[in-house]
Amino acid sequence: MKLVPRLMLLGVGLPMGGLLASVMIAGSLFRSSLLEDVDRRLLAQAAVESVSLFDGPNGRPHLHLQASPLADEVAAFAPRTTLFDPTGKVVAAIPSEAPLVEVPLMTTAGHSSIVSRATTRILTVGVSRPGEGVYTLSLVASLAPVEATMATFYRDLGGTVAVIGAILTVLLALQSRRLARRVNGLIQLVPVIRDATAPPPTHTPEGADELTELSRVLSDAALFHFEQHQAHGRFLANAAHQLRTPLAVLRTEVDLALRRPREVGELKEALEMVRTETERLTQLARKLLDFESLRSHQVEYQQVDPLAMVDGIVARSLGVAQRLSVQLTHSGSAPPLRCDPLLVSQAIENLVDNALRFAPAGSQVDIATKQVGGEHHFLVSDHGPGIRESDRSRVFEPFYRGTEPGAQTGLGLAFVTDVARRHGGHARVLPTEAGTTVALILPTR
Repeated sequence: MKLVPRLMLLGVGLPMGGLLASVMIAGSLFRSSLLEDVDRRLLAQAAVESVSLFDGPNGRPHLHLQASPLADEVAAFAPRTTLFDPTGKVVAAIPSEAPLVEVPLMTTAGHSSIVSRATTRILTVGVSRPGEGVYTLSLVASLAPVEATMATFYRDLGGTVAVIGAILTVLLALQSRRLARRVNGLIQLVPVIRDATAPPPTHTPEGADELTELSRVLSDAALFHFEQHQAHGRFLANAAHQLRTPLAVLRTEVDLALRRPREVGELKEALEMVRTETERLTQLARKLLDFESLRSHQVEYQQVDPLAMVDGIVARSLGVAQRLSVQLTHSGSAPPLRCDPLLVSQAIENLVDNALRFAPAGSQVDIATKQVGGEHHFLVSDHGPGIRESDRSRVFEPFYRGTEPGAQTGLGLAFVTDVARRHGGHARVLPTEAGTTVALILPTR
């Protein structure tokens, strides 16, 4: 069943069915209450009549309502009363022209019975007269007032229920259609997320409920998958391009060496070229493998001392720094940090490797560790040529190597920003008067 019919059934059909059932039950109870009231009035009238039934002239049986000064005023709703002697003969009746009803003669004084007919309620009471036997007093009340009251009850209450049902139907129909439209919008995001070949459609979310939050999350997921798909495509294209160049050089040098006899010096020069390109190809392949394997590494949070972690990185990089005649320093202080030590240390090592590569001989590379608010900052600074303003927005893209001499695969900073993102942080190039400062910023957990 579709969403709209189901909501209409559950939101209108079932409540209205329950409401109608409640009305019928309430009507039945109300009618029973009215009948009980009729019976009480009949019993009260019978009690009044039976007490002084034989106190008329010469002890003749009579009915008192007939002699009441209010007889005409209560005639419209007063019960028709008939008195039978022990033989079944009518002794008195109010009104006198009232049609007689067949009632069983009572044989026991004080005994009473109530019989319900289609349009009347009949009370029969036995009243004893010493020496004569038991007289039967019959009171017949019309149920027309009860039925009129019930008709008014059902009409008014039924009209109220109908109005409530109509309003509920309209409101729920509008709401269910709006809800179905929003759900269909969410359904349309599924193929966008699955295929990741197009950006998610932009739309203004309706309301401020769980569906709005779900729509926002799915839109963000669709946009993220699309961007990842695009980045993956660019990654493969760039990787293919980066691998194609050294392979083409290798193939060319080998073909030239095999095409004609060459002098030893030429062969040595060709082999040196092959070795250079092989090293470049090996480095690129290693970087690619490290980049993808570390990116797919599941983040495992541990309590880490950031100062001890950076000290270890400095110790591992000290040999390279000494060979390049660059001084490597570490300063700062920071409380313990919850992070993945493998990923974060590798990201900082990439920053240090970049800084050492571009730092001039005799200069200094500084690593600073500090806490700023709720964030841990790892700052790596060098005194190299710096990064052009036009390149700063793209240096964290995979394979983007910039225009500075010494740039290699373009994967180091891409890995840094990926580690930062997976920890809920970010990486950025900080403005400096000279050289370059790159910050890895992670949230404190």
